Amino acid sequence: MEQIIENSLIAGALFVLIVLPFIVIGRRLKKKREAAMIGRLNDAARTYGLNLSRYRMINNNLVGWDWENRGLIFAMDEERPVYINLDKVSRCYTLKRMNGSDVRSVSLELLDGDGRLINSIPFYRQFTDSEMTLNNALKYAAEWESLITSDIKDRGNKLLNTQELKY
Repeated sequence: MEQIIENSLIAGALFVLIVLPFIVIGRRLKKKREAAMIGRLNDAARTYGLNLSRYRMINNNLVGWDWENRGLIFAMDEERPVYINLDKVSRCYTLKRMNGSDVRSVSLELLDGDGRLINSIPFYRQFTDSEMTLNNALKYAAEWESLITSDIKDRGNKLLNTQELKY
């Protein structure tokens, strides 16, 4: 019995000494990469005169929103951040593309008044992102869709109220 306890303690100590540093280093690198992306996103937001009131890191993508100026900015991996003026967006929905029974991609589609695609914001890409992040990607895509859709409705209600005051 004592030998089993000793072996367990030795195995636990080896685990802590060998595996734990890799976990800690991995988390530090992830936080460092995330901080660098947030910095790039904030720099891009300042370039466009935006003040991000909300942002979210999804896989290797970062999405930021300026409620006051109605702007959306997103950055994928190491690419330059993209600015989207939400005044031009009249419809927003989550698109889930399938590859047989597997999810190939999840993206947020932004359309103009004529139904043309303004931009597509990827939340998940098969073979690029971990399948373990798929549920979070679906949840965040729905959250951002709801946020943008409610903003579009609020803008429409304000426009209707303004038109009623004119008459």
